[in-house]
Amino acid sequence: MTAPVERFETVSGGRIYRLPLDLFPGLKGYSHLIIIGEVCALFDVGSGFGDSNEQLEAGLVAVQQEFGEPIGWDSLTHVLISHGHIDHFGGLHFVRERTQALLGIHELDRRVLSQYEARVAYVAHRLHEFFIECGVPETKQEELMALYLLNKQLFRSISIDFTFEAVGMQVGPISLIHVPGHCPGQVMAVVDDILLSADHILKQTTPHQAPEQLTLSTGLEHYITSLKAVKPLADRIQVTLGGHERPIQDLKGRIDQILNGHDERMKLILDLTEEPKTIYAISEALFPVTSGYHELLALEEAAAHVEYLHSRGLLCLINADDIEHNYEIALKFGRCDRSNHEPLL
Repeated sequence: MTAPVERFETVSGGRIYRLPLDLFPGLKGYSHLIIIGEVCALFDVGSGFGDSNEQLEAGLVAVQQEFGEPIGWDSLTHVLISHGHIDHFGGLHFVRERTQALLGIHELDRRVLSQYEARVAYVAHRLHEFFIECGVPETKQEELMALYLLNKQLFRSISIDFTFEAVGMQVGPISLIHVPGHCPGQVMAVVDDILLSADHILKQTTPHQAPEQLTLSTGLEHYITSLKAVKPLADRIQVTLGGHERPIQDLKGRIDQILNGHDERMKLILDLTEEPKTIYAISEALFPVTSGYHELLALEEAAAHVEYLHSRGLLCLINADDIEHNYEIALKFGRCDRSNHEPLL
């Protein structure tokens, strides 16, 4: 049973409605309806999979019937996509059939929508090289590639109306903040004293990271920089609403928890690499109980942390001589000397 719609009010009287959605099996999340000033905007639209579209429409009906907001599809002025992951934009064709609202996304994720099929092919190509470098066995490579391509046929390219940079990162009273890392074009929305953090900050989960090797403007370096940049906002934010999980009341505290989690993970990787290992072996050690799509996520997560440590000279490429003349060999990383005990973050 889907959770009820929740209502939040900003200091100036703006309203934000949290519309619960079943995105994929085992994954729940939210679309947020923002009503403030002359703007009536959906912030993300769900996956378009299963009952997600019907739940989105039911959420809008609930806003009208249970909360007395005189809104419908024709009331929407904007559809704002927080980032280019399909659980947040997959319902766009369903939405576009029902509203003429202007569709916007950050410039760095524009091609995910407007060149969707080509980008899927490009990432699949990059993943093939990535699997080899990580030391993934050939049979497992095929399995992981199939998992990546799973459900990708659910969407097709769609045109957008504007990028967030083109409108000065501002849609009426809504301020958009670019926070790359989890996704190149990841943005958060500030509505008075309420922060919509999408997947940048979540209540319980440390948002997934992938190495910048796969996609520019992702990677742990970008994510940590973006996360630290959000901290000064915390003093004026009453509540943070993520794209998944429950609201966050202590934004500063949650940011510190996430940073500490990454710090601990990197310390564990340094311990694991006293004996040189491939990224695949590191991933198996970090996440010993994973299956299905989570295996691919675990591999990317491990690679993002190895990339961060290697870029700082804390992990060394052990088999450089071997790979110089053989591009089909896995990379092996070992812990470098850390006699100066420099901080990881």
